[in-house]
Formats: sequence, structure tokens, C-alpha cells
Amino acid sequence: MPKFTLRQLEYFRAVALNGSISAAAEAERVSRSSVAAALDDLESALGSALCIRTKAQGIDLTANGRIILASVETILDDVAELQQLGSGTELSGTLTIGCFPSLAPTMIPLLWQDFARDHPKVKLDVVTGSRSELVEKLARGEVDLVLAYNLHEFDSVESAALYDTCMHAILAPAHPLASQPSVSAADLAEEPLLLMDVPPSADDILGYFSSLGLSPRIGLRSQQFEFIRSLVARGAGYSLFIQRPRTSTSYEGLPVIALRVVPAPPLERAGIGWSSRRRLSRRSRAFIDLVRARAADLAPEPV
Repeated sequence: MPKFTLRQLEYFRAVALNGSISAAAEAERVSRSSVAAALDDLESALGSALCIRTKAQGIDLTANGRIILASVETILDDVAELQQLGSGTELSGTLTIGCFPSLAPTMIPLLWQDFARDHPKVKLDVVTGSRSELVEKLARGEVDLVLAYNLHEFDSVESAALYDTCMHAILAPAHPLASQPSVSAADLAEEPLLLMDVPPSADDILGYFSSLGLSPRIGLRSQQFEFIRSLVARGAGYSLFIQRPRTSTSYEGLPVIALRVVPAPPLERAGIGWSSRRRLSRRSRAFIDLVRARAADLAPEPV
């Protein structure tokens, strides 16, 4: 029989996710001494140090602690699923989705509505970040699933493809380059680029120009997708995006023109990913099934 309890595993996970014993105690609504004692007992039962405690009451997981945390996440997910199966109840609990910033406003609302209708007892949480940040959160168990581009490039991630798309340019209708169905990278390089500065978007955009022996003139760096679109609509410059909203106007209601770029940039694959080291919960499988069923509705309109 195991020498540890599920409560000890829950408190260890809370400590790992919240970064300190005090924060974990607050999240679990118990005393700090209860969490500290449970952590001590779990380390004793496993015969291994799980974390290093600092003077400021923060914690850093040991190498073994990170490995054990992945197993703890699986055990607790299995227990929660077993309880649901045993009671015959519908899906419940929390599902945390990590999403690339430009995909969030164009993907999440539809998925949120459909998933809430089909599984009303599941609470959806959404966090945004760069692709590398989201993959790290996935590995640490801070998010259950990730929506982003080119997830198939990561060995630690299993993924399902949703659609392939291509980087395009956006300009104000009055821009001198907006009168043609396509625009050359050489002509764009002379204009102010409003750069979407979220990895890997910035690297992909600058890498595209570099591969052609061009150096774009950067007029602005921003991580805000809609802010850049609004500036473009005002004639402040152009931008290059992968994701294309179904609306052709900015937040201010001003028109934005989307144009093909020549030579054509490489294809980008939008997909949903999950950790290859953890078993999928029923909640995660249900969300993946929904995303795949809705892939055609989520895909941007071709330029």
C-alpha cells in the first residue's frame, strides 16, 4: 500500500503550480502549516526531496520533483475521472487552454460557446503567451491543451493539425501598394513594418525577409494583434500576419486590406497540442474532438 495520501499529492501539486507554500495554502484554503506538513510527509514517504525552499518562502522543484509532478498530475486526473465514471455524472472540473495571442480572438469564442453548451459543468480557463511559453506551461501541467502554430515541431507535444495557412500582408486601402492583388516583399521592405513581436511570429517575419536578402524598416514592435491592425488601418504602415480575422475592419471600423505576399512564405500549420508525457483526461479529449470537428469554421478565409 502507498505510504502517501491523495491530499498530500494535491498539496504538492498546489505548491508546484503556485510557486510557494503560502500561495498554495491560500489556493487550497488551508493553513500554511498543513501544506508544509503534507509536503514533508510526502518527501519522507517517497524518500526524495521534491523541492528546494527559499528564505522568501518560494520553492523550486528539484529535477526529481519535476518528474514526480508529472506522475502526480496523471494520478490526480485519473482519480477525478474515476469519480465521474463511478457516479455516472457528466464532465466537470476545470480545463485550461493555452492559446497563441492572434488565435485567441478568432478561435476561442466559438469553441467556448460550443463547449459550454455541451459540457456546462466544465469551467474553461484560457491563458495566452508565445508558443515556447505555452509549450513550457504544457510540460509543467499549467495548461491542459495548447492552440498554436507548428506544434508538430516539438518532440514533447503530440498534436492534431487543424488547417494550413500562409503569412499575408495587411495595409490600409489608401496605401500605394494596396491596389494590386499581391505585393512583393521587396516593395514592403521599403515601408514601415508594424511588427507582431510575439515569438515565433517576429522571427518568422524577419526570417522571411532575411531569406530574400532584405532588411525591413521596422516602425513599431507590439504584442497586441488588434492594436497593430488599428494602426495599419490608420495608414501608419503595414504588417504581416498568419491569422486573418473574418472581419475586414479594425476596432475603429476602418477597413484593412489583406494581400498575398510574393514570393510566397512557407505554410504554417495551426493545431491543437497536448503533452506526450501525460494521459489525456476526458475533458481534454472532448475539447480536442470539438476543435477538430470545427476546424473548417476556425480556418481563416484565404487571401
